[in-house]
Amino acid sequence: MVTRNPKANLVIAGFGAILAMSGLFGLYLATLSAGTLVWPMLLFEPIVIGCGIACICVGLGIQKSSIPMALATAAGSLAVAGFLSTVAGKNTLGGGVLVPMMGLRLLIAAILSLWAAWVVLGPSRQAWQRVLIGSALLAAGAGVASLGFIGPAKPMRDWLLSMGGFTASAAALVLFVVFVILVAAGTHLVVRPFEIALDAAKPQGHPAA
Repeated sequence: MVTRNPKANLVIAGFGAILAMSGLFGLYLATLSAGTLVWPMLLFEPIVIGCGIACICVGLGIQKSSIPMALATAAGSLAVAGFLSTVAGKNTLGGGVLVPMMGLRLLIAAILSLWAAWVVLGPSRQAWQRVLIGSALLAAGAGVASLGFIGPAKPMRDWLLSMGGFTASAAALVLFVVFVILVAAGTHLVVRPFEIALDAAKPQGHPAA
């Protein structure tokens, strides 16, 4: 288990401290640095701080049960909040600070995810294949969702809007359906190996006499 390794504890707590400080810095950027409030960042930066606190609790041994789930939850929340906070603040604050900070957060989220996965799955090749395929589908779903707001996709959005409201609405509906399918399939593939591994780890009941 991760918490029985003092070095692992130190690393996890260190990640948590970095995340908590980056969240506080993000709040500073969203409130004071630009002379105006960047409201969407005020929604996401506290989540980053919460993820940091969760990692600190794991590293210090305050959180002693469901360690893989705690790390996986923190990693998933961190990835979503870190990405959306950067997208929300980039137009106002620029990408000079936000993009590298997002990269650091996503790297930590990836490390925490792999760490939690290894604790549960171990070296099972089949389980890792499912997790990787599911992660690829989730990444594709995120890519589809990002078409609605990232700068490079603006010409495509403008082109769809120029074709009329019905065509734009139909295209948006198709993309939404594709997004839901990718996220649902990806989530199932990622979660199912963990369910199987956790069920296999449960102590079996004694046969009736």
